[in-house]
Amino acid sequence: MREVEPRQKPSASADEIGHAAISTQRLAGARALSQIQETWAALDALQDTPMQQSLWTESWLAASGASDRLRVLVTTSPRESTGIAALVHHGGRSPSLMPAGAIELGEPVDLSRGGPRVLGALCQALARGPWPVHLPRVLATSPTIAAFHQAYRRRGLVRVGPAKPCPFLSLDASWAEPERHLSPRRRQDLRRAERHAERLGKVVYSFHSPSPEAAAAVLDEAFRVEAAGWKGREGTAMSLDPVVGTFFRTYALAAAQRGILRVALLRIGGRGAAMQLAVEHAGRHWLLKIGYDESFRQASPGILLLCESLRRAAAENLSTYEFLGGVAPWIKPWTSEERATVSLSAYPMSLASVSALSRQAAARVLRTLRRQWQWMTRSDV
Repeated sequence: MREVEPRQKPSASADEIGHAAISTQRLAGARALSQIQETWAALDALQDTPMQQSLWTESWLAASGASDRLRVLVTTSPRESTGIAALVHHGGRSPSLMPAGAIELGEPVDLSRGGPRVLGALCQALARGPWPVHLPRVLATSPTIAAFHQAYRRRGLVRVGPAKPCPFLSLDASWAEPERHLSPRRRQDLRRAERHAERLGKVVYSFHSPSPEAAAAVLDEAFRVEAAGWKGREGTAMSLDPVVGTFFRTYALAAAQRGILRVALLRIGGRGAAMQLAVEHAGRHWLLKIGYDESFRQASPGILLLCESLRRAAAENLSTYEFLGGVAPWIKPWTSEERATVSLSAYPMSLASVSALSRQAAARVLRTLRRQWQWMTRSDV
């Protein structure tokens, strides 16, 4: 009788082993952040933007009181570190998951990610959940977009639309003299503003990377200056907004603990005339808030401070100056560079997604009918 050697099971490929090794953890509520605090903090240095770091989410949840609506997914791989989706559940008629403060703060947001495998697994875990996911403004170059398309390919629907771009400026040695990058007329305006400021009193620029102990006093002055301008008049200054103001103070103090906080002040005649609140991350300067005292309006203190801030960023060999926000008239004389962003919405196969999509479709129909009615009832038709 002939002996037959038992057939061995083919060995798994390295890709299959790597995929199998990825684990996913689901957490919820206020305790979720404390459970992943060390893991997320270790991931922060790998992120493209400060808005992907743990400080941003932690500060918003502390300021807004939304911790009880937090939903966290954590994917872990021994080969590629960790991926984290810390999202806030928004209820109402069209419930969904969104990054903390995505609507209220308006900055580009994204998932916190390690390598492509953990990002893919993170998006797949979201696709298996019941809730739509909405990233109102994400950089168009983000790998998260492709990962969502792949994860939801047979599990739901992904919609991507345009969002407002983010202006930025590429720095090099020439920015040690920012004036050279302005048109002749703008240079003349800048010199005129400098002369006007000097007539009002001694002009002093100060740039702070404050210690945690010194940060509170520096922030107090910056908040006062911002409230002395149009933001104070319209009630949108940080010191007048109990949620956004608390967020920026909490975030700035935490950033000071990490040594990334940057506060710039311009004083004229001993009084605060202009301010900037920023952080440095990944060799870039990220401008979060600006403001000026309107009593110094004729001296254009905000523009004077921006010019000196650009000079300092170039001297420190930073690669870019990220304006964040949106394109504004005061930015255009300095740069035409923009980072495209998109709005990303992902709908898994669930009743919540069907409901959300139905309401959106109905809203589009109503908007169309309203426009048609307005056209039909125009007096000149």
